[in-house]
Amino acid sequence: MATNIEIETLFKSNYAVMHRLASMLLHDGESAHDIVHDVFTSLMDKDTSGSVDTPYLLSSVRNRCLNRLRDIDVRERFKRLYIFCNNEADECDDWPDENLLEILAHCEDWLPPKCSRVFCMRFREEMKTDEIASELGMGERMVFKHLRHALDILRLKLNQNG
Repeated sequence: MATNIEIETLFKSNYAVMHRLASMLLHDGESAHDIVHDVFTSLMDKDTSGSVDTPYLLSSVRNRCLNRLRDIDVRERFKRLYIFCNNEADECDDWPDENLLEILAHCEDWLPPKCSRVFCMRFREEMKTDEIASELGMGERMVFKHLRHALDILRLKLNQNG
């Protein structure tokens, strides 16, 4: 384990460059500050028998930033899908229109059975995702996955066929 004096010396000599790297990757000064402090906290907890140098610290910052961005991306995609599935159709009174329903009636043949069932329940029967999940005995997350898969397939088929 590194001594407090060694960690303090590393902190003073590398904090600015580590913070700058984290800020460039995250575009958020507070998160960058947290990431840098997490790296030094982990140094205090780990057995760092070898010498810890600047490249090691910068790699640690980069990896933690990439993990943070990945987590944010997953949460944002899930949030957007959730909002789409629960609000978009409800806010628009004329959606889906009859023309779209007619097209979608033929498109369901392209979907796997579970995706087709979830898709119909959501857009034809206008059920909420939690209602679909409870009726089919699956989690809401699985309902989202089936809807996303169905929408991807339909988007691809409709783009192919004009």
